[in-house]
Amino acid sequence: MVMQITGPWGKLTIFNVYNNGEQDNTIRLLTDYHSRHKDSLEHTTMGEVHIIWVGDFNRHHPLWNSPKDTQLFTNEAMDATEKLIEAIMDIGLELALPSGIPMHEHNFTKCWSRLDQVFLSTYSKEVLTTYNMLPEQRGINTDHLSILTELRLEVAIIEAKAIPNFRSINWDDFRDELWKQIRSRNQLVSRTRCN
Repeated sequence: MVMQITGPWGKLTIFNVYNNGEQDNTIRLLTDYHSRHKDSLEHTTMGEVHIIWVGDFNRHHPLWNSPKDTQLFTNEAMDATEKLIEAIMDIGLELALPSGIPMHEHNFTKCWSRLDQVFLSTYSKEVLTTYNMLPEQRGINTDHLSILTELRLEVAIIEAKAIPNFRSINWDDFRDELWKQIRSRNQLVSRTRCN
């Protein structure tokens, strides 16, 4: 899922990612999308441009997993992760969350690791105010923890305007008023033509 928000502060594009642990199709699609839409993603008429990749990347690496979890760092796993690291570096993203924060509990071993990441534009770290995992909001039968990521971006608040409820209109009164206004305008038009 991709969402883009704009405001006087600039433009924020959020890519919510699920990357299959067996393939790199999602990573390839993301890098291809960035290269084809680089101009629209990286330029704005005002403010700064922020890009965030957030989600389950299904990749282990000592950069974010505990370096003690050496069983996770097989040659195959490291090769797959290098493709992700190369992609985020090419786009200019950085790891937002400190390394070593576990967010995924393996179903069988009950060991904790980190498959979920938040990568954001290098200069976006200035607006990152909060990042945290939320163990108390873990869903039933889920093995991943929620990640709270807050950015300091000013959003213009628009006051809600009252919307007429057309179901509550007295239609007889409405028709009478409409005819009065139509006659009044017709008389005005007639006088204007005569003059």
